[in-house]
Amino acid sequence: MNESMHVVYVDRTARDDVLTALESLDGKVDHVTTLADCLGRLDETTVVVTESDLPDAAGAEICERIRARAPDVPLVVFTDCGTETLAGEVVAAGADGYVPKSQGVDTLVTRVVELLVERRDTRGSSDSNSNANLESTRLGSVGSSAVSDTDEDESENGDDRTRADALEELQKTAHELMRANSVEEIGAIVVEATQNAIEQPRATLRLYDEETNRLEIVAMSDELRRTDAELAPIGPGDGPFWDAYERREPIVVDDASTDVVPYELDLSLGSVAIQPLGEHGILVVASPDDTEFDVSDVHLVNVFAATVEAALDRATRQQELERAKTIVEAVGDGVYALDPAGNFVTVNDTLTAVTGYARDQLLGEHVSKVLTDESLERGTRVAGDVLGAGDDYVATHELTLETSDGERLPCEVTATAFRSDGEFAGTAGIVRDISDRKAIERRIVDQTRKTTTLHEVASTLENCETEREIYEETVVAAMSVLNFDVCLLGSAQENAFVTEAVAPREFSRTMPKRTPIDGIAGRVYRTRQTYRTGDIAVDDGVPTDEGDPDAELVAKGFQSLLSVPVAEFAVFQAVSTERDAFDGHDQELAELLLSHASDALERLAFECRLKEERDRFAALFENVPDAVVSAHHPDDEPIVERVNPAFERVFGYEQSELVDESLDRFIVPSEAVADADTINRHGARGEIVEQEVKRRTTDGLRDFMMRIVPMEMDESSDRTFGVYTDITEQKQRQKRVEILNRVLRHDLRNGMNIVNGCAEMLADVVEDDASVQYAEAIQERAGELIGLAEKTRAVERTLDRGDAATGPVDVVDSVESAVECVEADFPEAAITCSLPDRAHARADDMLQTAIFHIVENAVEHNDMPTATIDIALETNHEDGTLLLSIADNGPGISEEERELLQEEQEITQLRHASGLGLWLVNWVVTQSGGSLSFGTNDPRGTVVTLEVPSADVPASETVHSSVSALD
Repeated sequence: MNESMHVVYVDRTARDDVLTALESLDGKVDHVTTLADCLGRLDETTVVVTESDLPDAAGAEICERIRARAPDVPLVVFTDCGTETLAGEVVAAGADGYVPKSQGVDTLVTRVVELLVERRDTRGSSDSNSNANLESTRLGSVGSSAVSDTDEDESENGDDRTRADALEELQKTAHELMRANSVEEIGAIVVEATQNAIEQPRATLRLYDEETNRLEIVAMSDELRRTDAELAPIGPGDGPFWDAYERREPIVVDDASTDVVPYELDLSLGSVAIQPLGEHGILVVASPDDTEFDVSDVHLVNVFAATVEAALDRATRQQELERAKTIVEAVGDGVYALDPAGNFVTVNDTLTAVTGYARDQLLGEHVSKVLTDESLERGTRVAGDVLGAGDDYVATHELTLETSDGERLPCEVTATAFRSDGEFAGTAGIVRDISDRKAIERRIVDQTRKTTTLHEVASTLENCETEREIYEETVVAAMSVLNFDVCLLGSAQENAFVTEAVAPREFSRTMPKRTPIDGIAGRVYRTRQTYRTGDIAVDDGVPTDEGDPDAELVAKGFQSLLSVPVAEFAVFQAVSTERDAFDGHDQELAELLLSHASDALERLAFECRLKEERDRFAALFENVPDAVVSAHHPDDEPIVERVNPAFERVFGYEQSELVDESLDRFIVPSEAVADADTINRHGARGEIVEQEVKRRTTDGLRDFMMRIVPMEMDESSDRTFGVYTDITEQKQRQKRVEILNRVLRHDLRNGMNIVNGCAEMLADVVEDDASVQYAEAIQERAGELIGLAEKTRAVERTLDRGDAATGPVDVVDSVESAVECVEADFPEAAITCSLPDRAHARADDMLQTAIFHIVENAVEHNDMPTATIDIALETNHEDGTLLLSIADNGPGISEEERELLQEEQEITQLRHASGLGLWLVNWVVTQSGGSLSFGTNDPRGTVVTLEVPSADVPASETVHSSVSALD
């Protein structure tokens, strides 16, 4: 026996004739009943003969699993199921031979021998004895078969053998198809096979095009090509061609007229077999017009179509595989596959580049070649988890890769398990270099730590009580947290930077105490913009001048500088002896630190301002002469918080008695409670209240001008200040004046009227001149006193009007009315007026009274034979006022009266009523927002000028009529 030959015979039940025939090949024959047993013996197997129906597998699956484990071992399917469909499936799945059991054992042995001879020839074997033995075995088996067969058997076997020969030819074609790598190669093989194996010279291969939704021709037989017929694409609705593809069912047309073919064709056709090729397309085989397909022809086409479909499947998978390989090689990550023992079976170029090993240095090597011990242990644990978790489980973990030169790289590995025939076949994964990511993570962690620390520094800065403490803490934080080499802070004071803090401290001795606000620091301070440079000596491309403040830093060997403004307070500078020592990250952290410092300085400045304001308010509160109380208003009731000393003095209560008590309970009389409640509600709503009230003190009731002012001017304010101005004595004086004025005005006027009447009667009855003179003197004095009473009444009216709303008043009308009154009393006076048609002033009707008194005074005290009065009115458009000038030719107004009008002298002993009249004029004009002035008239006399604000009068507005106080 040839010990090198090992045949595995797989069948549910072993046939003795098969065992005998296979043993005659001079080799070892093992019979097994399952595919699993067969797979376990493939490593020592020379050839496999198998049934197509086994307990643990059937049909094409048997061939696929054997081929996956042993690609080069000859495989023959010897089966009871002799169908062309099965033949096509198993051949497509990798079978080298297909022999129905009906063809006999000799045919099986012949096919096995041919495969073994073909295999030996392919390998170039020099074992001539073995070749001779195989060949003699093949011939002997054939001869024996010929001798033992009867004529009838020979006839039947002749038909079977013809079909077998065709199948054998198709099997050879199947091998060629399985080696084809492109659709074009498959098409050429298909056309040749239809001509040689199926012996039908008219065939086309059409494949489906997704873009056009058509079946396009990729190959056709030579006879069809020679017809020059335009074989159009096949689409939906194009008869049986499209129906076969769409339904995935073969269609055979026995009598194929030209109507069946959806295009012009010069050839006559007999039968047409349309075989769908799965989703790929269709194979169309036609016979000449004088022949038709029999059953065997159709079966052969079916078998061949199955083989073609399998080849197209393989080509598609191969293309996808090539595409996947291209992606694997092109992807930026490393890709690997390990066998169950952990040895590399696949690596891509990226992984070799990362590890530094060549591909042949890794393949076959254990994965420990590129892993640290710790990572190997972790990877082994993860591989165990992947293996136990199931087929779809994917694990991602981090490992440390050790390169060929000893460098260690942090990597992220995504791994999964793959299986073959249901058994674990190894692991595959993607290796990603995460060095950059780890570096970024470290930077993020470092930045987060620094940011967190800087926020903690902010708390420290908030607790600082002086600017110096803030500056010191800032530079210390810049050194310890930001790791800056040298830091300094200079505050801006009187056009210079004053060095406040330096770190490390030893540099403080070499740094100037004051520097001008110039150079980079000056620019940063003025623009409030951070500045960073990697070369101080060349700032913005301009070399630093010797007199520049930055020249001092250059002289000390510093090259890089980071300058950050601290609001309007100072400038922070960090320097380094290295070029480009500061980056954007340093700048961001420095700006964050300095923003905290700025906030702390602003907080300190605000607290200082607040303390000053608080001190000023406290001084005002304590020293204001009016009584002041601070209160809050829960339920609209004023509860005392604090009172000032004036309040204690005026009301007679100590602060300790009032605090946290209701103010109204102490100072509001019972009859004023309702009014006080109303005032409290307004004050609690944030409204200002000003009102005369009566309030109770320890000395009794007194009158006050009360002002309630909310601490916050909004509706939510419930805290107020109450200011009480004692007006008791003022009101008492006002009452006394009113009484005296009433007595003076009524009693004096009535008495003077009687005196004046008696004097008139006396003058009429006396005869001597002396008596008449006395009577006239009495009349004159009585008239003056009556006039004084009238002027006093006018003054009272003016005072009573207070700050009443004024205007607009037509000044022209007021002048004309006043002149009319004066001319009635002094008809000999010469009064001229230069007036516009209309001129309105922001005044009231007392303006006419003032004008009258000026004109009257000018005429009454004129010492010329004829009193001349010139009155002119004009508008000053620049400041929006009216100028009324009254010029006379009299002796002028005395200095004493001018001082009276300017309130530089009190009204005392009046010898006539003119002083009071002029004082009334000044009061009226001043109350209107105007002014009164005096000038000298040329050549003699006085010019009195009234300047009052002008007013615009809308067409729809009514002008106040001039009602004189003299009316």
